[in-house]
Parts: sequence; structure tokens; C-alpha cells
Amino acid sequence: MQEPEGKKLTMDDVAKALGVSKTTVSRAVSGKGRIGEETRQRVRDYIAQHNYVLNTPEKPQETNHTCNIGVVLPPEFLSSSLLFFPKTLKGISEVAAKEAFDVLFILADAGGLSNLARVIECRKVDGMLLMQTLQDDAPAELLKKSGIPFVAAGMSNDPQVCQVGHDHMEACRELTSILLLKGLKKIAVVAGDMNHMTNRNRMEGFYRAHTELGMEPDRSLLFTGIDSQMLADRAADTILMRGADCIIGADGVIAGQVLKKLEEEKVPVPQQIRLAAFCDSELLRAAKPGITAVRFHMEELGRAACRVLMQKIRGEETAQVTKLSYEVSIRESTK
Repeated sequence: MQEPEGKKLTMDDVAKALGVSKTTVSRAVSGKGRIGEETRQRVRDYIAQHNYVLNTPEKPQETNHTCNIGVVLPPEFLSSSLLFFPKTLKGISEVAAKEAFDVLFILADAGGLSNLARVIECRKVDGMLLMQTLQDDAPAELLKKSGIPFVAAGMSNDPQVCQVGHDHMEACRELTSILLLKGLKKIAVVAGDMNHMTNRNRMEGFYRAHTELGMEPDRSLLFTGIDSQMLADRAADTILMRGADCIIGADGVIAGQVLKKLEEEKVPVPQQIRLAAFCDSELLRAAKPGITAVRFHMEELGRAACRVLMQKIRGEETAQVTKLSYEVSIRESTK
């Protein structure tokens, strides 16, 4: 039975009935924006078959929407072996595609903002995802001034920044506590750039675990600014010389570099020294023995951050901070 002639409904009604986004309905009705022809026809057929009339306030208005979102990446992304970026981008792309948005990649960091400034000035995107958060976060400051909706895919120290990320501090506190309760008192950490909020939060979790258990970390075993195999080798040599019980790599790449050095020096894990990581990787899972690590779900981070950005683009209310789950995987390397 058909609905009464001219029945009013909203875009939300149609979106819910067809299992598509409100943006998709808007583009199907207006004929503007990137959307598959099959989907466009399905929306129009549904409206016609039910003799619906969209409420006037819901009719698409002439806008300057670009149907693009920008993903702000650090320049080192091009040479990074971290799986964080490709996995997170995969999640972002999935959500963007469902919303009929294209993704633009923008390389920018505190030392080079010209690419980001140009995209902002030309209004090439409807919103931005910030893929790296920093202690001194020039890209975030520029985005705040721009008025363009943006979301950080990671925890920020700025309460004004809408952020979606994993609770690295709590995750690394939990892992460190487990190791300390195993009786490992001289734990070394090998970490990267401490201007990155992820590294800072992981180290804060390391310190908190010691404080909660009434212990003090051996600061002579803490190494930061490690960005190459050579520096990782030097740190590992010093750590072994100082008689550490365990080494924690602050990310999967650094842990892999330390593991390589230990294998070259024929230092058995866990017999002579334990090894763990504040972030898991396929290498660490496949290693013999398997390396204890915290596992974060990068694709879900990308999906969750992009969903929040879409809400902001539509003018919907969003949570200022969204924390995602993690898993601590205890493997043979710390037994």
C-alpha cells in the first residue's frame, strides 16, 4: 500500500530505510557530488515509490562542499616502515568511500606547513584528519585557526582538539606493571622522538607503573631519539653492558631493530634478557620466540576517526575525546 500523497520525511528517514548515509541521500536528490549511479537511482526510486516529499529544510542547499577530506601525514610517512600509517589509512578510506568522499594526502609537520596552508587557503577539503599529534603541534594550531572541521587520529595534549585514539598511557602502564610484578627491576626502554605525543604517553605509562608499585626506574637505561638501526644497536650494547633484565621497544620498528641486534650478538631471549614492545607488529608476532607487546587496532582507529570527522562535517554533536581498546599480549619473550 502506498503512503498518502505528499507524505513528508527527512533525509534521515530515507538513509535509515536504505542503510546509507544522509550525505548519500543528499547527493542522490541534488544530483551533485560523487556517488554511484546505482545508489543514486535506488534512493530516487525509494522516494518515488513511496510518494515521499523531502521536508524543505532538509533539501540540499547550494554549497561549496568539495566531497573531499584531507589526511595530514608527516613527511617521514614516505619512508616509514611503521604499519600504523597504511593500516589506519585503510580504515579511513573504507568510511570515506561509504560516505562518497575522496581522500587527499597532505604532507606537513612543524617544520613545513606550506602544503597544509595551501589546501586550507584554497578550501580543497570539507574536513581534515591529523595523523600525528605533537607536543608542539604547529599543524593542529594552523587547523584550529582555519575553521575547517578536523579530528586528530591519536591522543593530543590540547583539550580543544577533537581526538580519537588508543589510550597508550594506560596500555603501557599495564604492560610495564606486568613486567615489574614478574620481578624484572632493571627495565630499559628504547624510544623515538619525544615530541610525538604517542611516545610521550607511552613513557608516561612506563613511569606511572613504577610509581604505583613504589619503584623508581633506572634512568640510565632509558634511550630516546632512536631513529635508525645504528642508534638502536648502540643503545642495545649499552643496555646489555649495564645488566638490564628487560628491554622494551617503544614501537614495533624499534623493537624489531633491538631484536635484530640481539640475534646478531647471539644474546638469547628470554634466557639472557627479556624483550617486549609498547606496540605490536607482524614481525614481533612471527618472531621466535614471540615478543610480548601491546596490540592496537589501527584500522579501527582510522574508521572511528573518520566517522567522527563525518559527524563534524555534517554539523552533528561529537565527543571531544574517544578512546579505543587495546590488548596486552604476553608471549614467550618475557617468560
